[in-house]
Amino acid sequence: MEKSGCSRDLFEIRESAMQTEPNPSSLRVLVAEDEPSARDLISAVFDAGGWRTPETAENGLEALDRLGENHYDILVTDLNMPRLGGEELVRKALIQHPDLTVIVLTGNGSIPKAVDLLRDGVFDFLTKPFSVDELLTSLDRARERVLHMSEYRGMREVLGVLLKALESKDPYLQGHSERVARFALELGKKCGLDRSRLEFLGYAALMHDIGKIGIREELLTRETPLTDDEFDEVKTHPILSRDILSPVTYLWSCLPAVLHHHERYEGGGYPSGIAGEAIPLEARIIAVVDAYDAMTSNRSYRRALDPQEALRRIEIGAGTQFDPRVAKAFLEHQAEIVRTDETRGGGRL
Repeated sequence: MEKSGCSRDLFEIRESAMQTEPNPSSLRVLVAEDEPSARDLISAVFDAGGWRTPETAENGLEALDRLGENHYDILVTDLNMPRLGGEELVRKALIQHPDLTVIVLTGNGSIPKAVDLLRDGVFDFLTKPFSVDELLTSLDRARERVLHMSEYRGMREVLGVLLKALESKDPYLQGHSERVARFALELGKKCGLDRSRLEFLGYAALMHDIGKIGIREELLTRETPLTDDEFDEVKTHPILSRDILSPVTYLWSCLPAVLHHHERYEGGGYPSGIAGEAIPLEARIIAVVDAYDAMTSNRSYRRALDPQEALRRIEIGAGTQFDPRVAKAFLEHQAEIVRTDETRGGGRL
């Protein structure tokens, strides 16, 4: 990055930033860059934009050590650095800190690597030389993600309480949401979802049944068949789940999967009756693993099915209830996806 690329005067940016809310000065940023002049210029841009002065690391190994010792909201890193390159730094950092927001700085020759890293969870990348405006725009977008993540973490605590309340309401749901989330993430990988989509798939799968908190307990735990009217009430839980999660803006990407995980591939499911590719892929993934876990778990009205019988039913349902490609991926990789779990629960589909 060169000063000649700056499209606005630093003092002008500082003045406009002071009038912009929310103020990003509380966010903690680590900059990994081996060039001293680049580090100094990036720090000046942060100061001009009203940001807290970033902490810096001269190489990837130092940056990784700092990430292990302190909490950072944003990592800005060059790709070409000594001791530990930016690519390896980013991959290690995101494994250790999945919520970390990462901006990669790259030369033209490293663009393919940067694009690959975007698939693995990097938030943004800038090609050198870039302007002050480009860096500040990227930082503003990163700030929004950090704020959304903070909002989600707060809501996650509330949702955790709701999940516990739901499990106490219906003991057959004990551990169900966690297993479905774990299975969905593994199946999502087999279906080729990138890290960003996997992240939201995991959230959607974990919270897919949260709306059952609004369903009468007697309907969830009854040992005898439900009437049509009673089953219609149970079928409202995807809508309730969506409505519970919708106030959290960070989770908006999850809402279609939560809402449509009980649709049928051939149509005729609920709540919308949509079919085929109109059903979000994430919902089609959840549908398979949700059904498998429910079938292989004890339920109020029957004992758990043998896993082989559950797999047979998924195979039969491929193309009608389930997306045939998703079902095929699950059947082929079931041993990898499913792990032995002694906390079997269940619940009405």
